Amino acid sequence: MNKIILETKRLTLKPFEEKDAYIAAYNSRQPSIAKAMSDMVLADEKAGLEWINWINVMASIEKPWQVLSIELKSENKCIGIMGIIPQPKIQSEFEILFSISDEYQGRGYATEAAQEMIKWFFSSRTNVYLCAIVKTDNIPSQKVIENLGFEFIENREIDYDNKPTWFKYYRLLG
Repeated sequence: MNKIILETKRLTLKPFEEKDAYIAAYNSRQPSIAKAMSDMVLADEKAGLEWINWINVMASIEKPWQVLSIELKSENKCIGIMGIIPQPKIQSEFEILFSISDEYQGRGYATEAAQEMIKWFFSSRTNVYLCAIVKTDNIPSQKVIENLGFEFIENREIDYDNKPTWFKYYRLLG
């Protein structure tokens, strides 16, 4: 199993555990998350557990594939996800992904968690870049990506949920 644990002042980024299945599924169904990341909506706790088991297997493979729980230290509670994965929808380029439960948005948690994840990613890699794809109507996530220093490259049409969908495509050089 994946052993990475990252810390910030307010957050701990760590592997999901079986006990997180309910909250992972609940968070995935929050209205803004479900709209922005509709391919990651988990129907119930059972689906949450299956997803956790799958990501923990994937993270054990020797490549920079990580999807971590964002835990708010003050509440000892999972409030979202943070990850870097090779994204098949864009030729397996390394993509940063994140979501914060609706009730915790707007407090800088996504930016704080992403800064730590980006440091981790680039700490052992040179001459690489990280990308982000964000639906064109997802303004809050675009702001996070831009605040992190990603450069907008172009709009791209990507097959998403079995239909063509427009995304903003960004890159951050290491």
